[in-house]
Amino acid sequence: MSTPRIAFLILAHQDPEHLERLCGRLGGHGIFVHVDGRATQFPLKRIAACARVTIVPRSNVHWGDFSMVEATLTLLHSARAQGPFDRYVLLSGACYPMQPIERLEAALTTDPHKEWISLTPIAIGSHLQTMIGRRWRMAPLLANKSLDKKLRAVWNKLSKMAGRNLSSELNAKPYFGNQFWGLSDACVQHILSVADSDPAYRRAYASVYAPDEHFFHTIVGNSKFAENGIAVPDQGAATNLQTPLHIVATTGERYFAAADNTAVSVAASGKFFLRKVSTERSAALLDRIDSELLMVSATR
Repeated sequence: MSTPRIAFLILAHQDPEHLERLCGRLGGHGIFVHVDGRATQFPLKRIAACARVTIVPRSNVHWGDFSMVEATLTLLHSARAQGPFDRYVLLSGACYPMQPIERLEAALTTDPHKEWISLTPIAIGSHLQTMIGRRWRMAPLLANKSLDKKLRAVWNKLSKMAGRNLSSELNAKPYFGNQFWGLSDACVQHILSVADSDPAYRRAYASVYAPDEHFFHTIVGNSKFAENGIAVPDQGAATNLQTPLHIVATTGERYFAAADNTAVSVAASGKFFLRKVSTERSAALLDRIDSELLMVSATR
């Protein structure tokens, strides 16, 4: 079976040095990068000069907001316009491979129908339902940060009192999962078909907390592709750590630090990427990953 063509989709907003390093570790595949429009000093030309990199149209992205979904959809549309690819793998600019890309290629080839996306149905009364049980406002309303924070706190408190039934709005069962995934071209086509043709669906998720952990998962969970996804039982707040492709830092500032040996010691886990690392916090660790796991010369 031939080597799958992979489109790596990267959401970035800082640390161009690490982003450049990450792009250099993704083999001979397509790389599509969305840089947060608010990062006005980001050296786009430096990243665009990396091999096989396409900088997609930029938009402002806010944490926990629907703008994250919109940026991801832009990445998918841009990649499919140059494809199609066999697989679309979503990363952040703070990720890093911990296995050679050839092993990811082999895993994708071994099970070509598998959708590497975690799917957790959201039960009534569960911790996860609190994320979809009100109409959140995460994007700023005011330019003044202090006043904006207070106003949105009032907004979100009142919306909690009002409540909502997202399942009824969607006429579908809501699902949750980790933000990062690796999907087939057929699954991506289905996602884009729903996203582009159902404005009511997009409006419903525009006021969900962290919709990037729901939007794509609900589409997949209510489709024929669900049987090939990764079913993850509800583990409360820890559910988000059940990732199909990543090992996630969970301590301190939620970055793998320079002296942290965890990444190397858990390389046998079968996961392919770390989240999160950075040039400042993780340089020595990344050098060690390069030399011991990726078998390449360390570069910074």
